[in-house]
Amino acid sequence: MRNVVTLLSVTMVSAVIDRLGEINFNRSQFVTSLTEAISGREHIKENKLIRSKIHNRHRESPLDRNVTSNIFARPSVSPVPPSSLPSSSPSITPSSLPSLQILSETPSYSGTPSLIPSQTLSSNPTKRERVPINLPPINIFPSTTFPPTNGFETQPPTLSPIMAPQQIGTPIPTVFSGEFISPAMSIPQGSMAPIIQWTSIEEYLTETLTDDGLLQQIGTPQNLAYTRLMATNPGLDPNTLQGQIDISQRYSLNSIYYSTSGPSMWFSRENWLSVESPCGWFGVTCDSNGFVVEFSLRENDLFGTLPSEIRGLSALRVLDLGDNFSIYGRIPQSIGQLTKLRSIILDANSLGAELDNSGTPVSLVSNAVPEEIMNLENLVTLNLETNFFGGQLAFNLISPLTNLESLNLRLNYFTGAIPSNVGELPKSLLILDLSGNTLTGTLPTEFGLLTQLQELRVAQSDASAVPKGTCIDANSNPKGCITGTIPSQLGFLTNLKVLWLFENHLQGVLPTELGNILTLRELMLFTNSLSGEIPASVTGLQNLEIVDLSTNYLGPALPLPFFQKPSLEVLSLGINIFADQFPTTFNLPKIRTISLHQSINVTGSLPNTIAQLTTLNSLDLYSCSLASTIPTEIGNLTALEAFDAEFNFLTGSIPLELSRVESLESLNLNYNFLSGTVPGEFAFLQRLTFLDLGFNYLTGSVPPELGFLLQLEVLNLGDNSLQGRIPNDFLGLSSIRKMRFERNRLTGTIPKQLGSLEKLEEITFLNNTVTGTIPPELGNLELLTSLDLAYNLLTGNVPESFAQLTSLNFLFLEKNKLSGIVPQGICILTPDPLFELVTDCEDPNASVACSCCTSCS
Repeated sequence: MRNVVTLLSVTMVSAVIDRLGEINFNRSQFVTSLTEAISGREHIKENKLIRSKIHNRHRESPLDRNVTSNIFARPSVSPVPPSSLPSSSPSITPSSLPSLQILSETPSYSGTPSLIPSQTLSSNPTKRERVPINLPPINIFPSTTFPPTNGFETQPPTLSPIMAPQQIGTPIPTVFSGEFISPAMSIPQGSMAPIIQWTSIEEYLTETLTDDGLLQQIGTPQNLAYTRLMATNPGLDPNTLQGQIDISQRYSLNSIYYSTSGPSMWFSRENWLSVESPCGWFGVTCDSNGFVVEFSLRENDLFGTLPSEIRGLSALRVLDLGDNFSIYGRIPQSIGQLTKLRSIILDANSLGAELDNSGTPVSLVSNAVPEEIMNLENLVTLNLETNFFGGQLAFNLISPLTNLESLNLRLNYFTGAIPSNVGELPKSLLILDLSGNTLTGTLPTEFGLLTQLQELRVAQSDASAVPKGTCIDANSNPKGCITGTIPSQLGFLTNLKVLWLFENHLQGVLPTELGNILTLRELMLFTNSLSGEIPASVTGLQNLEIVDLSTNYLGPALPLPFFQKPSLEVLSLGINIFADQFPTTFNLPKIRTISLHQSINVTGSLPNTIAQLTTLNSLDLYSCSLASTIPTEIGNLTALEAFDAEFNFLTGSIPLELSRVESLESLNLNYNFLSGTVPGEFAFLQRLTFLDLGFNYLTGSVPPELGFLLQLEVLNLGDNSLQGRIPNDFLGLSSIRKMRFERNRLTGTIPKQLGSLEKLEEITFLNNTVTGTIPPELGNLELLTSLDLAYNLLTGNVPESFAQLTSLNFLFLEKNKLSGIVPQGICILTPDPLFELVTDCEDPNASVACSCCTSCS
């Protein structure tokens, strides 16, 4: 292949049009709108991660991260470590920070990862599940030397675009010293680029876009792309500029189509490969001159690799192939030729890994992010979230991208410490996300140099730690995660709106310098080992919207100013060491969530001023020490969806006013001292899915009106003093999964209608005075895993129909008046036998004969 022709005439034409002003492209407006769009999508996604539910793809099992997988390569020159920054200095300013040197050592380590996400493909694929596999040891990064982070030591030569012979009546711009000029202008002798006469489309493509041999090799994506091009547009002339544009763009798009299983996998392929202009193909957007400027096939089930022929889309500004899950392998080196790119969005794929035909990762790949990415000087957004990129972070490939505003590397397999040259990332950077990797070491103080940052996320470095924040894996082995203290230099980030440092192992106190970030809206520090009082400078921040400081050692004073913050929407302070009175006044007109979960030393009462929180969706007071009645004013919380006051000292009756909260989905008042009856008026709570009133002192009967709760999944009335018969009117509980009535004083028979509640998984009538026989209809419950009828007055035989309960794990029938033989079909339940089967079979004279019981009473 002739190297002199690697830059296409298409690039020249696009540059000519830009030069002449025929493309009216407002970069500032484009960047602004694009950033807003990306931020909007990111915000939607990030809301799903609150409270550590970020493991959406491949975080279910611990990982062995000892793998040499440097995706962003470091230069192999001797490292020059930066000077140490003071850990805390109120008077320090960004200008006084020491100059940074590049950490450029090339790490070397090896191992075998124990988990790599996998996928299952089908003819109509959906989002694939991940399963663990074992991979062989690999060497991800080649041994290579890269230039300093400020650019090439020697700039690569600029090649003049290839000029086709001028056609009659078609004025063609020519090139002189890299500038496009009119053919009528005077051109110094010998300054013209070489003119090449192409004999065919095949020759043009072979010499400009495709590696030798691939185009001619039958069955390759390139061969299929060329064959299709010749079938639909055989008359295109490679010796005219318009012909080169059409050939390059069509062939590039055709190659992507065949490389990513377009014929068999794509969800939508409208107009693709047609004779019509590619500007009308699904996911392709062109400017007014016919150049492809945006290529977006998000969530379209692409399966395969990105071909190097993508270089033919020389005017491309936006590349969005995210949420396809099965684009794997490397980002092609040729992407560095797309110098007009402003957005690369490849999140939620399998880049960095090789897949087999079923979509299962079988190995990691080396050099998955090419060094040529440094050439994309116009790049604004780089989103590689949720892939298989791994190894140690090195930012030398990113530093030259002087227009970069958003860098998202979340949910990958990066390991090691965050290098101190993070401070040399582009000063234009607004968003930096390193969350969901397995990073170690401390937070570099050089973060304080990124003064334009608006969002900083370095969360979940202990993504596989069990429990969170402990830096050990599921086998109690030590594992890396970010430790140390929160650098006071973060206080220099005065434009910051979002700070995520949750699920690390950070210690020490919150630096008062965080109070300098007056723009801060989200402060997410949960699941660390932070201690001490929350500084007044932090509680005084007036723009806070989301604060989650739960699962630390903060306290003992409850940060009452947070309860007087009109901007606040989420306040989560649970699992700390607060020892204080529950607040009695609130100024939270926007609040959606309040959590003091497991704050056992928070005392006082639940005040009637709670009625002021009319926007509240969730109130979590689990395992506090509140001692009062539930105020009737709680009925004014018409937006309330979840109320959890389990393990408190609440007394009195359950207020009927709760039945007015029609938005309520979950009500948990277990383990209190409540008395009175179960309100039948709860039948009005048609969104209710969870109702737990167990372990109280409730009396009266089970209200049959509860049978109208069509969405109810869990009903627990156990451990009370309820009397009377079990209602026959529970047929309306079509969603019910768990039903518990243990340790009451219920009488009568077990309704056979329960056998029609096909979603039932658990039934408990332990320790009542239920009589009659066991209804054989219960044998229809295919999903039933646990049935506890012990300590009642049941008679008759164990139903033969129980042999149909193939999901059953636990069956307790002891301390009744049953007789006969336990059916042999129960003893041989498949696919798994019973974990526990207990009946009255203790001696030879017992009333029940059982050959397979695990215990006899």
